[in-house]
Amino acid sequence: MTTRCLSIHQTDAPEVLTNHKHYAARMGYEHASISMAGMPCPSQRLLLKYEAILHHLRRMPEMALLVCMSEDCIVLNMLPVEPIAEGRQHALMAVSGNDDGRQTAVQIWRNTVEVRNLIVWCIGECKIGKAPQNEIAMLAGLDYIEPHGERGGIMATMHCGPRYDPIWTQYPNLWTIVLGEEAIYGFIPASFRNALAEHINDCQQKGVPLFQLPAQSETPHEEFSVYNPGKSIAFITYYTPNVRAYGAIAEQNMRRYCERHGYTLYVYRQTPAEGVPGATGTWLKPWFLRKHLPHHDWAIWVDADILFFDQRKPIDPLLDGRDILAAHDIGPWIINAGVLGFRRKPAVLAFVDEIHEHVSAAPDKSSTYANGGDQTIIANLLTDRLGWKLEHGLDCLSINTPWYLHQADSLMLHFMAIQTPMRAVVMAAQERASIQLG
Repeated sequence: MTTRCLSIHQTDAPEVLTNHKHYAARMGYEHASISMAGMPCPSQRLLLKYEAILHHLRRMPEMALLVCMSEDCIVLNMLPVEPIAEGRQHALMAVSGNDDGRQTAVQIWRNTVEVRNLIVWCIGECKIGKAPQNEIAMLAGLDYIEPHGERGGIMATMHCGPRYDPIWTQYPNLWTIVLGEEAIYGFIPASFRNALAEHINDCQQKGVPLFQLPAQSETPHEEFSVYNPGKSIAFITYYTPNVRAYGAIAEQNMRRYCERHGYTLYVYRQTPAEGVPGATGTWLKPWFLRKHLPHHDWAIWVDADILFFDQRKPIDPLLDGRDILAAHDIGPWIINAGVLGFRRKPAVLAFVDEIHEHVSAAPDKSSTYANGGDQTIIANLLTDRLGWKLEHGLDCLSINTPWYLHQADSLMLHFMAIQTPMRAVVMAAQERASIQLG
């Protein structure tokens, strides 16, 4: 029986397309693709999708299977589709994690008269000039395989999002993952989609486990290192073994940047025994700054989920005419404390002491966002003690740029709100791109 995979992509997703082609070749299936890149109208895209489905079904043998996959569907394991579609005219699949779980990123259609008639009806519903059609609503009368549902021993699909732990790696009988994210978090950035697909493709072709990255073994394991000591400007970062997957990538990246421009880099890989009792993670930021600022003209904290992307740019111009270095936060805080720098001056040293005192006094420092996090305390002190306003911070394109706002000349990218294994994959991809910039 003929089976054809049809990639229907609304955006350019080269690594996902490679994934689909590789899967089809491995399974002995046919492959074709439809591109909607540059087609902004949702009505036109939906009409093109169902016209394309009809186009292919009419050219395939009766009872053949047409597997439709968008750029948000990645094949995880090389498993056949036939058991999933056994005894079915169609196989639509629900996932957990978004609304009622119905998704349209992966579908299986059997080439029968009934299915072709259904597709013709869908085309009629999608006609330009009618009220805009919602695809999930249009297919509401059809049954779906339940979330995590298995058919013929194969689990059809699972949800995958940047903020969700990749539990899907635990299921060798899982066929696909479907990418999805809420609008408030920017949906699925292209950099996430392509980095994850590239990593999955590489592991499939090499036959190695997912999320095993070379930086984890290439960086030192000592509790502390200092690179390029005694310079005017010093950067400080800190990560613990549980986040070494991405912390090691950040360390390699920061070391490269500091050696290029003549900056000192302090790297802590364990929580210092002499640090603030009960504090870990970013709660130790004021302690580190207080320790190192007296020995440099500037001490700049950098979270371990940040990369210097365009390393041709020195930090010095951004320090001119200011005593505190901080950029806007995209959320409710006046600053994002992932990058926080101070010039060595008596008044500034006293302010860093005050930050340390307030952060150390927080009753709960057990997690990043306990009591609103250290960022809340620091932002409030800046506002209350120094009269800091939004105008005093750097824009978040100059430094500390959220990774999904990435530009070609971004100096620093902050990979916030991603689960550790996938954060490491995205950071590794961006580190490769950074090296290629020169």
